[in-house]
Parts: sequence; C-alpha cells; structure tokens
Amino acid sequence: MKVIPVNYALSFEPNFANFTFTANEILDVKIPISTSVIRLDAAELKIKSCDVVSGGQKFRAKTKLDEKKESLEIRIPRKVRGNAKIAIEFSGILNDRLVGFYRSQYKDKFGNVKYLATTQFEAADARRAFPCVDEPAAKATFEITLITENRHAAISNMNLISKKQAGSRTIHRFAKTPIMSTYLLYLGVGEFEFLTSKQGKVQYRIVTTKGNSSKGKFALDLCKKLVTSYENYFGIKYPLPKLDLIAVPDFASGAMENWGAITFRETILLYDAKTSSTQTKQYIAEVVSHELAHQWFGNLVTMEWWNDLWLNESFATFMATKFVDKFYPEWKLWDQFLEDTMNTAMSLDALHSSHPIDVKVNAPSEIREIFDAISYDKGGCVLRMLEGFVTESKFRQGLRVYLKKFSYKNAKGNDLWDEIGRASRMPVKSMVNSWIGQVGFPLVEAQKQRSSLSLTQKRFVLEQKGGQKGVWQIPVSIRDNDRTVTKLITKKKQAIQVKSDTLVLNSGRHGFYRVKYSDDLLYELKSLILEKSLSHVDRWAIQNDLFALCISGDGTAKSYLEFADAYENEDDYITISNVAGNLYSLYQKTINEPFSYEIKNIAHEFFKKIFLRVGWDAKKGEPHTHALLRSQIIGSLGKLGDEEITAEANERFEKYLRNPNSLNPDLQGTVFSIVAWNGNKQTYKKLLTLYRKVRTQEEKLRFLGALCNFKDKALILQTLNFSQTREVRSQNMHLPVMQTAANQYGKKLLWPWLKKNWVRLRVKVGTGSPLLNRMVSSISLVADDSMEREIRAFFRKNPTPGTERTLEQTLERIRISSAFLRRIRQEYS
Repeated sequence: MKVIPVNYALSFEPNFANFTFTANEILDVKIPISTSVIRLDAAELKIKSCDVVSGGQKFRAKTKLDEKKESLEIRIPRKVRGNAKIAIEFSGILNDRLVGFYRSQYKDKFGNVKYLATTQFEAADARRAFPCVDEPAAKATFEITLITENRHAAISNMNLISKKQAGSRTIHRFAKTPIMSTYLLYLGVGEFEFLTSKQGKVQYRIVTTKGNSSKGKFALDLCKKLVTSYENYFGIKYPLPKLDLIAVPDFASGAMENWGAITFRETILLYDAKTSSTQTKQYIAEVVSHELAHQWFGNLVTMEWWNDLWLNESFATFMATKFVDKFYPEWKLWDQFLEDTMNTAMSLDALHSSHPIDVKVNAPSEIREIFDAISYDKGGCVLRMLEGFVTESKFRQGLRVYLKKFSYKNAKGNDLWDEIGRASRMPVKSMVNSWIGQVGFPLVEAQKQRSSLSLTQKRFVLEQKGGQKGVWQIPVSIRDNDRTVTKLITKKKQAIQVKSDTLVLNSGRHGFYRVKYSDDLLYELKSLILEKSLSHVDRWAIQNDLFALCISGDGTAKSYLEFADAYENEDDYITISNVAGNLYSLYQKTINEPFSYEIKNIAHEFFKKIFLRVGWDAKKGEPHTHALLRSQIIGSLGKLGDEEITAEANERFEKYLRNPNSLNPDLQGTVFSIVAWNGNKQTYKKLLTLYRKVRTQEEKLRFLGALCNFKDKALILQTLNFSQTREVRSQNMHLPVMQTAANQYGKKLLWPWLKKNWVRLRVKVGTGSPLLNRMVSSISLVADDSMEREIRAFFRKNPTPGTERTLEQTLERIRISSAFLRRIRQEYS
C-alpha cells in the first residue's frame, strides 16, 4: 500500500564524471493500515539498501523495482502501522532527456564544455530522483542536502543554512520547506553566477551560467514589482525567504514554477537590449508573471489531482496577462490575449478529438499530454469570462477567501467556484461547469426577428460529422446601438429583446464562443467596420469568426475575402495582424491551385498597404505593437516574392555581415529568412557559420529558423539532419521540424524524414516529452487525407506513449484541410 509522507530528508551527490548521482533518504511516513508491504513511486533508480523503523524496531527490507509501473515495493518481515521511518540508499542517472534529475551541457566564454545538474519533476518525474509518493495531494516537508565539488554552487527551494567543506567536496544544507508537493521540489548544482537583490525580508536572485547574470536585470526588476502586486491582490505575503529565477541552458518546457526556485529557458529569462527583440522582452514579462502567480495558485494551494491541472495553468495564464498589462498598458496584452491565447484555444477545441478542461487522467503519460492549449489557454479564457460575469471585485473577493482557506493544502475546482459564487451571489458553479465539464465551445447563430434577436447555440466544430450536441451557460453581451445588453443564455434557443438593427454579439469578446450572423446583420456590420464606428476588438472579432466559419464549411472563402475589403484602411494591430494571417493562410492552403494567384494578389495588396504605413524602420513614438506587425508583414511580403522587399532584405543582410549592430533585433529573424528564401548553397554556408558564431540562444534560434527557409530541398534536408547533431540543443530539435512543415518546399520531405528518424528522435528526447507532441502536430501541415491510413499504421508500429491524443488531433486537422481544399476548388471552378 502507499503510505502518507510527512517529511523527506534527502541528500544527493551528483557525479559529472559519469553522470550519475548517489543519494540517501529518510522518509517519515504514516501507515494508516497494518501492512508488511509498502509501495513508493520510483523509476530509473538502483536501490542499495532499505530499512524500515517502526515502534522502536528496525527491519531490513527487501526491495523490488517495477520499471513498467514505475514503482518500488518494500517488503518487511512483519506488519507495521502508524508512524515509521524508511531509510533508503540509492543511486540514479543524471540523464540527458530533460526530465527528473538531469544534466545540461553548455560552453563557457572560452569554449570549454561545462555541465550543470538541474531538475524537472512536473508532472510525475520526481520519482526519477528519489523514491516518493509522487502525487500532488501527498504533500510533505523536505530537508535537502547537496554534496558538490568545491567549485560548484548548490540551489534548492529554500535558503542555504550551512555550507561546510569536506576535502574536495562541499556540503550544502537547506532550510526545511513548507509542506508541498513532490513536483515542486528543486535541485540545482553548477558553476552559477548570481544577480542578487532584496525587497522586504525576501532575497531575490537571477541565477545563470557565468557571464550572463547582467542579462537578468529586466526580469529581476519586474519580478520584485510583480511579487508586490500579487501580495496586494491575494492578500497573502510571498511565503518563502527567497526567490530564485534560474536560467537553464537545456529545458524542454518554457518555465517551471518550483516553489522559490523557478526555472526558465535562457531565451525566456535573459534580456539583452542589443540583441533581444521586442517580442522576447514581452514574452519574458508574461512568463515571469505566469510563474509568479503559481507561487500562490498551485504551490501554496495545490490541485488535489491532475484533472484540475487546468486550474493551475489557466489561472497563471489569465493572471500573467492581467498583471503585466498593469505595468505595460502600451503593449496591449489583452488584445494580444485574444489573438494568441483565445485563437489557439479555439483552434484546438473545435476538434472532435479535443478534451474537456476537467479531464480524467491516470497514467503519467496521460498527465503529460494535457499540458496543452485546453488546460492553459481555454482555461484562461473561461476565467476571463467568469470575471466579466461576476465582476472583478467579486472574483477577487472569492479568490482571496479560497487561497486563505486552502493554504498549504489541496483543493478541487469546485472549492473555488463555491467561494466566488458566495462572494457574487451568482450561479457560478453551474455556469463554469458547463464550460469545463464538456468538450468544445458554442457557435451562437444570431437572427433578427422584429424587435427580438433569436440566438441558437450548437457546438462549433471544424470537421462536419454527426450531430453537434452540447448546451452551455453563456454570458452573452450584445452591443445594441449605444447600449449594452447582458444576459446568461442557458437554453439551446433563446430570444433577447433589442432596439436597433446594428447589433454586435459578444461585444468586447469576453465570451468563449463564435458568432454566426444572418446575412442582413452582417451587411449592417460591414458598413460600421468601414466607418470604424465599432470598437477595434469587435472589428477584429467579426472577421475572425467569419474566417473560422470559412474553414469549417459554415461559410465560404469568397464571402470572407469580400468581407475583408472592409479592412483596407484598418489601423488596429490585432485586426490587421489577424486579417493578414488569414489571407496568408488562404494563400498557403491553395498554393498549388490554378486560382492561387487571385488570393495571392489580394494578400499582396493588403500587406503592401500596411507596409507603406509601418515601413522598415521604427519611428519615434510609434505604438509598441508596430514592432510585432512590421516583422510579420515584411516576412509575408518576402515569401510572396515582393521584389522591393527582397532587395532591401539582401542589402540589410550584407550590412549586418559587416556590422551586426546595424540590423534591429526585431527584424533579424525576418531578414535572415527572406535571404534564405532567395538563397543558394553559399547563402546556406554563411547562415550556418553565423549560427555557430553567435553566443546567445535567442540569436541562434533566428539562424536555425532561417536555415529551414530555403527553397532548395537538399538544403532543407541538410537542416533537418543538422537538427540531430550536438550543435542543436535537444530542447530546440523540434523547431526545424515545425519550420520545415511550414515551408511549402519542405512539405514532401518531412514525412519520409520523420519516419526514417522517428526512433532516434523518440530516444533522444525521451518518452513523454512535449517536444514529441509538437513534432507529431507538424504532420498536419504536410499530409492530406489520402495518407491517414499510412500515418496510423506507422504510429501503431512505433507506439509513442503520451502522443496518442495529439495524433488523433493531427489526423483530424489533416481531414479538415483536405475537405476545405475540396470546397474552395468548387468555389473557384
């Protein structure tokens, strides 16, 4: 039976000579039922000895590891019950798969190869470092000791309380942690450099490899401001004595919220004004804010089981935007939230193979698979919708009560809905559960009938098959001329009294649903868009929904293109960006069709108008979002073969070769890709040399992306093979796969290459890595539905646990693309 852990006393000694670690553990437990067999979670460990002490007696235990079940069976001669101590000596591997206790390789400024040891335990990989009860509800305290070489520093969740040299080794002991889950524990050993600051009683540190700490200043300053804001919002002080933000050279995820020791990819923590882009600065701010939100929501109060993972992640997604927006309102993050977060979530949730937000999970591979756009993005959208429904003050009031009530404990989603419901005196639980308990989201069809607006809801799907069931409790907001009407729609069909013919449904886009207007309502809206008398969010939303209807078959491509005329003088960032993205997507989907030139011309004309407004170079006082728009528009024009853009890109590249500071970081990736698009073998050699020469990961990724953007198939293949060498970090090996899938000249190469290399890829990144899912997803861009049987057969022969759901979603996307292409051919025939 599994026991109840109380305290883990753990000592680890990593060995970089053979990439192993030795360790010992004293685990204080409660044994609720009399037993002679104790089970703990454990994987990839070698047990040297195990003793159990109970009732004043010590028993030498027999141990048995089950690698398949990832469990350790501890058998003792007689039954025990109550309090006990389990003492285990064991060893493990400092693996290179970016899970558990693993090694990360990097080069110092002199080109010497160095290693550090770090951990990634979420979701269920603490068991690769020590035997434990590896479940979020099994909270305990931790006392950590790290024994290192003298030149190495050590980091854990808590502050260092003693440091003692013993010959060639140093013993680092850390303060006991608060009660917490195993997945939040952190161990770090390496030649670290620290950028340190203090605010109140808390010590803050940016932790990097040597020579990089100065690039942590932006994140450090923002971190301190955000912690103060979160403390005020939650009404609870940050509960630990220190907070480290750690830049890890090799890291599969973006960041991880280990309590008091948050880990990040280097590109998501380190900002250099000379080489970093506007996008990078913005992303650092969002991710730092996201992980800080977790220090309360997730760490202080933790989900009971992984089905509520979404509550952790969606809450942090929602809060990250809310708080960074307070410090940088000019970034227009809530607008970008709609364009990025909401669109990403809707794209996935419009698939039959999506899953409910609250989803049952059992095996570790199933847990890892739900770290997706449903748990993060859809959940964030539902929370935003909920806050709009109950008001910001009532939402916060309920949240504060919830956090105080469940501090250092575990909670379920309904515990939060209960508190927000009490604070607002509204039907929160039934409303929210209609969104998290069933898969998908609604399409609301709007039709004017005299003085009422008839609303009908059904599930929105991109693949039309079977009846679309589902009823949601929808907080509907209608802009009726100069007033706003709000109502909670709870039936499949409902009518609302209105006064005018100019009606905007889901005004402000707080609701997580799409709208299909009748032709007469849409006609009225088009003229309002031309006049710009609707808000920029409503202008964005109307065409955004119309494009989705075009892909699903609820509308036509021609009707979307005709409607897009209304945006020829648009000046809002998300609206321009979305229309531009939709036009480019239509061009890409039809690139080999005889009518493709018609769509290409429409797209080119639209992009050129925007380019004439934003130009190549930033102007003083221009909006922050121009930097994001400029790279998108120039990049698209380059791929469309615009001769002026191509010539200027080549000229700027030649200047860059002479002086790297001559090219704005916001434009570098775009220019390099346009140069590659029109380049040859000599261009390839130049870009590869530059990849090897630049120091920062951010710069390397720009060149790696460019190396995927050639038209020459031999050069694209060369990049795919290059991605498997040691020169490309395993955390980045999925990027060339995804970039090749997006390159029209790489489409026919990718699937054969993946089949040939899949076993090697799978071994290199390890089972359960999120990188495998990203590579599986890329297949949807290169295949048509005639290949479905072949793709299924391949993955049956090459089972990859943790990708099953992603594979179904990929095959569904393939069928959707093929059906869309058949429909648009009929439109243009």
